[in-house]
Amino acid sequence: MTWAQFDEAVNGMAREIAAANPLDLVVGIAPGGLYVGSALATALGKPFHPVRILGRSRDPLTGRMPKVMAMPRQVKGARILLVDDVVASGLTMGRAIDSAKKAGARRIRTAALLCRDQGVTPDWTVLVMEGPLVFPWDYGPVTEDGRFDLVQGPELPPRRVRSRA
Repeated sequence: MTWAQFDEAVNGMAREIAAANPLDLVVGIAPGGLYVGSALATALGKPFHPVRILGRSRDPLTGRMPKVMAMPRQVKGARILLVDDVVASGLTMGRAIDSAKKAGARRIRTAALLCRDQGVTPDWTVLVMEGPLVFPWDYGPVTEDGRFDLVQGPELPPRRVRSRA
Protein backbone atom coordinates (compact mmCIF):
# COMPACT_ATOMS: atom_id res chain seq x y z
CA MET A 1 0.00 0.00 0.00
CA THR A 2 1.36 3.42 -0.89
CA TRP A 3 0.79 6.63 1.07
CA ALA A 4 -1.56 7.78 -1.71
CA GLN A 5 -3.60 4.57 -1.39
CA PHE A 6 -3.61 4.97 2.38
CA ASP A 7 -4.92 8.53 2.01
CA GLU A 8 -7.66 7.40 -0.37
CA ALA A 9 -8.68 4.53 1.93
CA VAL A 10 -8.79 6.69 5.06
CA ASN A 11 -10.75 9.48 3.42
CA GLY A 12 -13.28 7.01 2.01
CA MET A 13 -13.75 5.44 5.43
CA ALA A 14 -14.03 8.89 7.04
CA ARG A 15 -16.88 9.83 4.67
CA GLU A 16 -18.79 6.66 5.63
CA ILE A 17 -18.19 7.19 9.35
CA ALA A 18 -19.20 10.86 9.27
CA ALA A 19 -22.42 10.05 7.40
CA ALA A 20 -23.49 7.34 9.84
CA ASN A 21 -22.05 8.11 13.21
CA PRO A 22 -21.80 11.24 15.35
CA LEU A 23 -18.71 10.96 17.51
CA ASP A 24 -16.66 13.09 19.85
CA LEU A 25 -13.14 11.75 19.51
CA VAL A 26 -10.90 9.13 17.94
CA VAL A 27 -8.66 6.79 19.95
CA GLY A 28 -5.84 5.08 18.03
CA ILE A 29 -4.36 1.82 19.30
CA ALA A 30 -0.55 1.92 19.15
CA PRO A 31 1.42 1.29 17.13
CA GLY A 32 -0.37 0.91 13.76
CA GLY A 33 -3.61 2.49 14.92
CA LEU A 34 -1.74 5.73 15.52
CA TYR A 35 -1.30 6.24 11.77
CA VAL A 36 -4.82 5.24 10.83
CA GLY A 37 -6.46 6.89 13.86
CA SER A 38 -4.69 10.23 13.52
CA ALA A 39 -5.47 10.34 9.79
CA LEU A 40 -9.14 9.49 10.46
CA ALA A 41 -9.35 12.08 13.24
CA THR A 42 -7.96 14.73 10.89
CA ALA A 43 -10.37 13.75 8.11
CA LEU A 44 -13.28 13.79 10.57
CA GLY A 45 -12.19 17.02 12.28
CA LYS A 46 -12.19 15.30 15.69
CA PRO A 47 -9.65 15.19 18.52
CA PHE A 48 -7.22 12.28 18.52
CA HIS A 49 -5.83 10.38 21.51
CA PRO A 50 -3.44 7.40 21.52
CA VAL A 51 -3.64 4.31 23.70
CA ARG A 52 -1.38 1.28 23.97
CA ILE A 53 -3.09 -2.05 24.45
CA LEU A 54 -0.57 -4.72 25.38
CA GLY A 55 -0.90 -8.20 26.71
CA ARG A 56 -0.82 -10.53 23.75
CA SER A 57 1.54 -12.74 25.73
CA ARG A 58 3.16 -13.01 29.12
CA ASP A 59 6.56 -11.48 29.78
CA PRO A 60 9.03 -14.40 29.52
CA LEU A 61 11.08 -13.10 32.48
CA THR A 62 8.35 -12.22 34.96
CA GLY A 63 5.46 -14.40 33.73
CA ARG A 64 3.14 -11.39 34.07
CA MET A 65 0.85 -9.85 31.51
CA PRO A 66 2.01 -6.38 30.44
CA LYS A 67 -0.03 -3.44 31.69
CA VAL A 68 -2.55 -1.68 29.49
CA MET A 69 -2.07 2.06 29.11
CA ALA A 70 -5.07 3.85 30.58
CA MET A 71 -7.63 5.29 28.23
CA PRO A 72 -7.41 9.07 27.97
CA ARG A 73 -9.65 10.87 30.48
CA GLN A 74 -11.51 12.52 27.56
CA VAL A 75 -13.15 9.13 26.85
CA LYS A 76 -15.48 9.50 29.84
CA GLY A 77 -18.98 10.29 28.59
CA ALA A 78 -17.79 10.51 24.96
CA ARG A 79 -18.86 8.80 21.76
CA ILE A 80 -15.56 7.34 20.59
CA LEU A 81 -14.11 5.62 17.56
CA LEU A 82 -11.44 3.01 18.45
CA VAL A 83 -9.03 2.54 15.56
CA ASP A 84 -6.34 -0.02 14.74
CA ASP A 85 -4.51 -0.80 11.52
CA VAL A 86 -5.32 -4.54 11.52
CA VAL A 87 -7.95 -6.62 13.31
CA ALA A 88 -7.17 -10.33 13.18
CA SER A 89 -8.19 -12.33 16.25
CA GLY A 90 -9.97 -9.35 17.80
CA LEU A 91 -8.08 -9.74 21.08
CA THR A 92 -6.47 -6.28 21.03
CA MET A 93 -9.67 -4.54 19.91
CA GLY A 94 -11.64 -6.45 22.56
CA ARG A 95 -9.25 -5.28 25.27
CA ALA A 96 -9.50 -1.72 23.98
CA ILE A 97 -13.31 -1.87 24.06
CA ASP A 98 -13.25 -3.21 27.63
CA SER A 99 -10.84 -0.48 28.68
CA ALA A 100 -12.99 2.22 27.04
CA LYS A 101 -16.11 0.90 28.79
CA LYS A 102 -14.32 0.97 32.14
CA ALA A 103 -13.20 4.53 31.39
CA GLY A 104 -16.85 5.54 30.92
CA ALA A 105 -17.19 5.89 27.15
CA ARG A 106 -20.82 6.60 26.28
CA ARG A 107 -20.69 4.85 22.90
CA ILE A 108 -17.89 2.86 21.25
CA ARG A 109 -17.53 2.22 17.54
CA THR A 110 -14.56 0.51 15.88
CA ALA A 111 -12.58 0.88 12.67
CA ALA A 112 -9.56 -0.80 11.06
CA LEU A 113 -7.83 -0.46 7.74
CA LEU A 114 -7.50 -4.23 7.33
CA CYS A 115 -9.61 -7.01 8.78
CA ARG A 116 -8.67 -10.66 8.60
CA ASP A 117 -11.68 -12.64 7.45
CA GLN A 118 -12.01 -14.64 10.68
CA GLY A 119 -15.34 -13.49 12.06
CA VAL A 120 -14.17 -10.51 14.15
CA THR A 121 -15.25 -7.43 12.25
CA PRO A 122 -14.91 -3.78 13.25
CA ASP A 123 -17.79 -1.43 12.49
CA TRP A 124 -15.80 -0.02 9.55
CA THR A 125 -12.98 -1.58 7.57
CA VAL A 126 -11.53 -0.97 4.14
CA LEU A 127 -9.89 -4.28 3.23
CA VAL A 128 -10.85 -7.82 4.16
CA MET A 129 -8.11 -10.23 3.19
CA GLU A 130 -5.92 -13.07 4.44
CA GLY A 131 -2.66 -12.34 2.64
CA PRO A 132 0.07 -9.98 3.79
CA LEU A 133 -0.18 -6.25 3.26
CA VAL A 134 2.76 -3.88 3.67
CA PHE A 135 1.61 -0.54 5.05
CA PRO A 136 3.54 2.61 4.12
CA TRP A 137 4.80 3.01 7.71
CA ASP A 138 6.35 -0.46 7.48
CA TYR A 139 8.77 0.70 4.77
CA GLY A 140 12.40 1.38 5.48
CA PRO A 141 13.92 4.80 4.77
CA VAL A 142 11.83 6.65 2.21
CA THR A 143 13.55 9.99 1.75
CA GLU A 144 15.40 9.22 -1.45
CA ASP A 145 13.40 6.56 -3.24
CA GLY A 146 10.21 8.49 -4.03
CA ARG A 147 7.79 6.48 -1.91
CA PHE A 148 6.14 9.69 -0.75
CA ASP A 149 5.43 10.72 -4.34
CA LEU A 150 1.70 10.83 -5.03
CA VAL A 151 1.73 8.45 -7.97
CA GLN A 152 -0.22 5.30 -8.54
CA GLY A 153 1.27 2.31 -6.79
CA PRO A 154 0.61 -1.37 -7.30
CA GLU A 155 -3.02 -2.41 -7.43
CA LEU A 156 -4.57 -3.46 -4.14
CA PRO A 157 -7.02 -6.32 -3.95
CA PRO A 158 -10.61 -5.28 -4.70
CA ARG A 159 -12.09 -3.30 -1.82
CA ARG A 160 -14.50 -5.37 0.23
CA VAL A 161 -16.00 -2.89 2.63
CA ARG A 162 -17.77 -4.16 5.68
CA SER A 163 -19.87 -1.79 7.69
CA ARG A 164 -22.17 -2.63 10.53
CA ALA A 165 -23.36 0.97 10.77
